[in-house]
Amino acid sequence: MSVQRCFNSPIAQVGDEREVVQKKTFTKWVNSQLSKTGKPPVENLFSDLCDGRRLLELLEGLSGHELVRLERGFSRVHSLNNVNRALQILQKNNVELVNIGAADIVDGNHKLILGLIWSIIVHWQVKDVMKDVMEGLQQTNSEKILLSWVRQNTRQYPQVNVVNFSSSWNDGLAFNALIHSHRPELFDWASVEKKTSAIDRLEHAFNKAEQHMGIDRLLDPEDVAVPHPDKKSVLMYVTSLFQVLPQIISMESIKEVETLPRATASGAARMTTEEHYQIQTQQRFSQQITVSVAQGRVQSPSSQPRYKSYAYTQAAYVKSPEQKRRRCTDQFLSPGHEELQRGLSPLPPGSTSLESYQAALEEVLTWLLSAEDGLQGQPPISDNVEEVKEQFHTHEGYMVELTTHQGSVGRVLRAGAALLGERNLSEDEDSEVREQMNLLNARWEHLRVASMERQTRLHEARIKRMGAQPMGPDLEDVKHQVEEHKLLQEDLELEQVRVNSLTHMVVVVDETSGDSATAALESKLQ
Repeated sequence: MSVQRCFNSPIAQVGDEREVVQKKTFTKWVNSQLSKTGKPPVENLFSDLCDGRRLLELLEGLSGHELVRLERGFSRVHSLNNVNRALQILQKNNVELVNIGAADIVDGNHKLILGLIWSIIVHWQVKDVMKDVMEGLQQTNSEKILLSWVRQNTRQYPQVNVVNFSSSWNDGLAFNALIHSHRPELFDWASVEKKTSAIDRLEHAFNKAEQHMGIDRLLDPEDVAVPHPDKKSVLMYVTSLFQVLPQIISMESIKEVETLPRATASGAARMTTEEHYQIQTQQRFSQQITVSVAQGRVQSPSSQPRYKSYAYTQAAYVKSPEQKRRRCTDQFLSPGHEELQRGLSPLPPGSTSLESYQAALEEVLTWLLSAEDGLQGQPPISDNVEEVKEQFHTHEGYMVELTTHQGSVGRVLRAGAALLGERNLSEDEDSEVREQMNLLNARWEHLRVASMERQTRLHEARIKRMGAQPMGPDLEDVKHQVEEHKLLQEDLELEQVRVNSLTHMVVVVDETSGDSATAALESKLQ
């Protein structure tokens, strides 16, 4: 395979891979539901739903009663009518649909068909299965409840620390621990620990769940044993486990998830979000987490290309987790802000290769797509003060995730810059690398800005909702409200730390305009 072919459209490739996994997983789920009513399976999710017939059959099985008569014809008009009826049924059942029209389904729009099926899964698989538990706990966030349940039931397994529905599951241990915690007679945990392959551990868990719990194999091990498995697919499967296993969840577990704790293998005390963030910041200090740059090239009298790389950021850095409520001091995350302001050199020549750059790029893009899905999947800001508070803390965790991954974005950009600096690429390869770096930078910038905009809206909404609450009526209520406002202020200060860490992350420099452009940029970073 040529180097050029290795470069072809990595962003599209990552998106295509996610689409392939979702198509496979969602098709299995749809067929699982159709089989319950004796309906034949779909073979191609994108084409078999186009006339609306299979879609209506699916909804009929999920709702438990006959819905509407199908259009007899097979023209486009008949297909549009069938799909419109299906969409109307979904709307009547309060299924959230965003920018999905009948024509999109009839025309076979892959992304929107997957979005439609996911909305159906969330309503009938996730929310419906968890409805009673959520009502009993007076909670509205099904994902938080599910994560609380998982953590509560895997607490006794020191090798397992589930903090999300993606990377926490890729080694197979979490699936096995969840099954073993309820059905220890099915297998010896030590035998799972001895397995060296994530594929083998995942295969083991899926086999046990299918054979002894009747759970369909909605996931394939090879699709999960990747750095960032598809969140929707994992969430769907874990919900299937939740459906057949005891559904006991303590309020302590829910509060634990709200503060995004991490448990160490030695059983150390659980940490708050702030402490967790501080520890991660310290661990990455020596790695220059924010050295995130992209370079341009300009011909100089030395006949050697000259590169400059820039990074400028602020983030919280405190000395120990015991300083729980100490106001965080903004600092630069590198060995001296003077060096950052001068500009950092790219990686040394020969320190990276096309293959390693490509692998790192695709891994970062996989995470980036997952992060974009996570942001898009956050619900509209609520009018209820308690729900807004919950949304605020959910987004706080999301911001923490962004800050912990920004260094990976920077490392890919530096690796690309090093390749350009060596001048060993062909003209096409050089152009391709530059385009990849620009696209990665643009995607990160869009995600960064969008996440901060939502954070701002949540700030405003939370303050507005709390301000609209009447005072009193008695002294105890007033004291409680004062305390709530103090906690709000502390939350806002801590959240500002996340904003600071994302304020200036990636700067792409095209030095084709010479030293004037460099000087102008450097002046902005002063």
